[in-house]
Amino acid sequence: MPFPPGFLFGTANADHQVEAHDPAREDVWDVWERCQGLTPRGRGTDFWNRYVEDITAAARMGCRLFRFSIAWARVETVAGVFDAEALAHYRRVAECVKAHGMQVMVTLHHFVWPVWLERDHGGMIGEKFPDLFARYAAQVADALGDLVDWWISFNEPSQLTFGYIRPWWHNRYYMPPGLPRGTEVDAEAEAVGRLIPNLFRAHARARREIKARKADAKVGVNPLVTGFPTWLQMLMDFGACHRRLQEAVFKFTTGGALVSERGDVDLVIGGVTEGDQTRFEFSDPYLRTGKAVLVRAEYAGTEIAELKEVAVIAVGNQPDGWKRDLPPQALKKVFANYDEARSALEAGKVEAVYGDAFFLLPFELKGRERFRFLATGLSDEHYVVVAPHGHHRLLERVNRAVAVFQHDLAGACEVPWISQPEVVAKEVHRPLSLHEVFAGEDSLPESMSGSRGMRRIRRRGKIRIGIRTDAPGVSNACEAEGLELRLARLIAREVLGDESRLEIEKLEPCERFEVLESKSSWLNWAWRFWGTTSLIANVNWWYLGTSGRLPEELCPEEAVGAQDFVGLDYYWGLPTWRLHRFRLLEEAAHGRFLRAPVWPQGLFHALQRFHRWFPEQEILIVENGCVPSADGMTRTDYIKAHLAQVERALKKGVPVKAYNYWSITSNREWGHAFDPNTDFGLYFVDLDKDGELKRRETSEVGLLRDLIGKANVE
Repeated sequence: MPFPPGFLFGTANADHQVEAHDPAREDVWDVWERCQGLTPRGRGTDFWNRYVEDITAAARMGCRLFRFSIAWARVETVAGVFDAEALAHYRRVAECVKAHGMQVMVTLHHFVWPVWLERDHGGMIGEKFPDLFARYAAQVADALGDLVDWWISFNEPSQLTFGYIRPWWHNRYYMPPGLPRGTEVDAEAEAVGRLIPNLFRAHARARREIKARKADAKVGVNPLVTGFPTWLQMLMDFGACHRRLQEAVFKFTTGGALVSERGDVDLVIGGVTEGDQTRFEFSDPYLRTGKAVLVRAEYAGTEIAELKEVAVIAVGNQPDGWKRDLPPQALKKVFANYDEARSALEAGKVEAVYGDAFFLLPFELKGRERFRFLATGLSDEHYVVVAPHGHHRLLERVNRAVAVFQHDLAGACEVPWISQPEVVAKEVHRPLSLHEVFAGEDSLPESMSGSRGMRRIRRRGKIRIGIRTDAPGVSNACEAEGLELRLARLIAREVLGDESRLEIEKLEPCERFEVLESKSSWLNWAWRFWGTTSLIANVNWWYLGTSGRLPEELCPEEAVGAQDFVGLDYYWGLPTWRLHRFRLLEEAAHGRFLRAPVWPQGLFHALQRFHRWFPEQEILIVENGCVPSADGMTRTDYIKAHLAQVERALKKGVPVKAYNYWSITSNREWGHAFDPNTDFGLYFVDLDKDGELKRRETSEVGLLRDLIGKANVE
């Protein structure tokens, strides 16, 4: 069946991800990235100046719809003060879209809002937020409303809850603003209980302002829908309508693990990055470094591209790193640890060693003058202490030790003996809420009630900490005590009051997680699954609200029916037979989309479900897209498979109006490092290495051009 006449193929981007950082007009994500130690957006793709280029590229593909977002922080620089030139700029963007024969879709709030709103008015949970948002929407509608065909008030409102609830297995909030340390589940539930009705009110009032200026304006939202089996989705929807909010939040957040898992050691300090998070709980970062390449001092080469044989350590995120940073033709020889790899380098068996800069050439290494760095700063990574689930009180003590440890690290942040100007160790940012940033203090409570996970250690009289065999102080090549051992002693002092009450377990890097595993971990997996599929993770709550099914305390009467179309974003899903791989969804939440679970049929089920709920309204797929490959499926096959589900829905009479591919170019993915894990772009832009930010066409551009052309002909 051909796509119906008037069907809209399109593409999109978002202001924070593609516009360059402006220090005078920062949004909350700029502050968040800085205080969390995340990757800043930098220049983005310079869409502010190069929008004509990207819009033209979309039109040449045959797109008939282009979505962009307004940077509220640029438009309303101070509360009540609107920048006429910024509004005029966005009008020019909309005019450019129109001039290229495409319809305009504008997003008012794409995960970002002005710093003044959060600092001075309580952000999205503040009492004035709905009216402040409506005032902003009115100004944008005055400036360019006559050009806009489709309005999105809030991008993925379901995701905004993660700024107020922290999963119990995670050491930080996923997104701003975050709540202060020590916040209990009741306070998180209260915050979410203010957020959800505020979002509904703000949407309804913004829609009213927009339609007052253009009566036939079409206003909606685009919740991020995860594909779950129909039977499970029905249970989730029932729970969202009938279960108390606090119960739902409790299972997801600081209620903690169901059981305290017991491994062979209490903690591991083994060069584990935050990117390794899967089955365990993490501390605050204790070290910030990145990938580098080590060579012998006399090595004559100057470029990584010249390397022919490189030693690598095949643990953690190392394989992803060397695929990104090393020339594909170079032979990679795998070693168990850095000591063995350096020995091979010294013996001339390899030309270089690739790995974590701080562990490649530690200060304590005997004869370190034999080596030099060929390159440093190939990535930006944070290293953490790891514990089994159910020991958050222990990790609070660890975090105290980490704070003290930063003083020991200060001297390591300037390294005079490296061969390039990049530093090997950088300042570590302790994850804070925006409230703590504005207040200028870390609100970790002085007294911490409860001792779950601590009793066993105190009874034993010693804390067992695993440290990798190639760490200074454990390694034969680095006999002097290194940073990991110093941190372990600080932890022992914080937990037991005596740093000598420490038992070190020497671990090969590949065994660093095995010693933490527990037979009871499946119980916590079930607890996580139950909590995540409750009210907060069930993105249907937005449409349950606008269809009048949620209690009025969550969805006020003014928001019921307040939409002109049904929008949704769909990327990932899990059928019944793959629910045991639920953690793959968490991989996506952490920006590791290469492992995200692909289930195209979930899109079909979502389209059918929303058509049943809103039979008279058009449905727009506002976002759907993929990194170069995910879950073993290439981006090309991903697009084909999901468009096949759209055609299937059309055959069933579902009024799908549009399919928007995310995104037109590579972009900064919300604080994550730029690599294949986070690149959804139809046009590749090397954000880190190409000063010209050249757009390079991927094969999917041709694919979509052909598919759109065929659809238009038929």
